[in-house]
Amino acid sequence: MKKLMKPLSLACALLLLVLSACGPAAPPEEPEAPEPLRLERLNLELSRNGLPPEALAQAVRDLPSALKSALADQGVAVETVTVSVGASVSATAQAAAEGGVDAAILPAEAFAALETPPRLILAAGPVSPAENGEDRPGAPALICAAPTENGRALAEKARTDGLTWEDLAAVRWGVLEDSSLLGRQAVDLWLWDRYDGETSAHLALSVYDSYEDLLRAAAAEEIDVLPLWDGVRKDWAEAWTLAPSRTDGRGVRGLGRPAALEKELPVLGETERLYTSAAVVREDDGVLTDSRFAAALAAALESLREAFPVLGPYPYAPAENRDLDPQRRLAGL
Repeated sequence: MKKLMKPLSLACALLLLVLSACGPAAPPEEPEAPEPLRLERLNLELSRNGLPPEALAQAVRDLPSALKSALADQGVAVETVTVSVGASVSATAQAAAEGGVDAAILPAEAFAALETPPRLILAAGPVSPAENGEDRPGAPALICAAPTENGRALAEKARTDGLTWEDLAAVRWGVLEDSSLLGRQAVDLWLWDRYDGETSAHLALSVYDSYEDLLRAAAAEEIDVLPLWDGVRKDWAEAWTLAPSRTDGRGVRGLGRPAALEKELPVLGETERLYTSAAVVREDDGVLTDSRFAAALAAALESLREAFPVLGPYPYAPAENRDLDPQRRLAGL
């Protein structure tokens, strides 16, 4: 036993010597903080896109200082910010594509139509859940059945056999006016992708000026099919079942339907995610094309949307060129 203890004691002593020589473990090195983003100037151009002159004038006057401050809050230092307004949507698109401006905000369809587009960094659109369950800008247009005999028949067939072009061409459609994605555009894209290039040109269409008019037509059973955003369905869920003598939390008069909107307006199908606006930058500037600048600009624009209507009604999020592919197909119809 003594013979065994001696080598064991010697081994333990050696181990203690090694450990003491090593000393305490060195703390892990902290990664170097990235260099802050700095720009000498940022010239942002807005497209007219039917915006009121007074809103554009306000943006040219007040947006530069507000945007400079909002970007600083996001860690981007800009010495000078200027805001200009293009003579037309196509002029702004061309200026952005040729690098004549540092950044521009364009209608998504105008960006999609460019043969040599500038760098897309952000896209805006109605908010809807992403695959991870979180809400994000960009939403599919939902093709919904209305609570009519034809609408219920379409919903049942969509669940079982699938819908044919003949089924869809035989019913009454309601859409928003043509300039809206929920006008002919979303319907055309959905039909084109699924029914051998068919479009709304061969449908019985009624056009409405607002979501309220469109939904009241559905509630009155005047139409059988209509396109909606998920957010619109949620916004109108309360009013859908309220009596016409009552108003919802937004002050909207009830539509008096007997069952929940989700049940009465089932989804027949949906498009890919669609966007309404695109924020683009010059390709030859490392700061403008940095992903941190895109994130900072998205947060800055979100903080300013309420004060500056020209920035659009929807939030922005980082985007890639391919995200606008559905709109490119739409532009080619």
